[in-house]
Amino acid sequence: MNAVSRLPDMHPDEVEALLPWYAAGTLSVRDARRVDEALARDPNLARQYAVIQEEFAETIHLNESLG
Repeated sequence: MNAVSRLPDMHPDEVEALLPWYAAGTLSVRDARRVDEALARDPNLARQYAVIQEEFAETIHLNESLG
């Protein structure tokens, strides 16, 4: 059982689906805390989040370069 599946009221896929919104800083405090906890306990999820952060930064850079 991975760390995400130990979150009692969220399915692992639900936590994973929240990662883009977490990266954008648009989650509620409650959901952000849940994602924080899952990231701290699940290295695979943390790696996934790192990729999402990179993509998010690249998207911002691209949009800024377009003027």
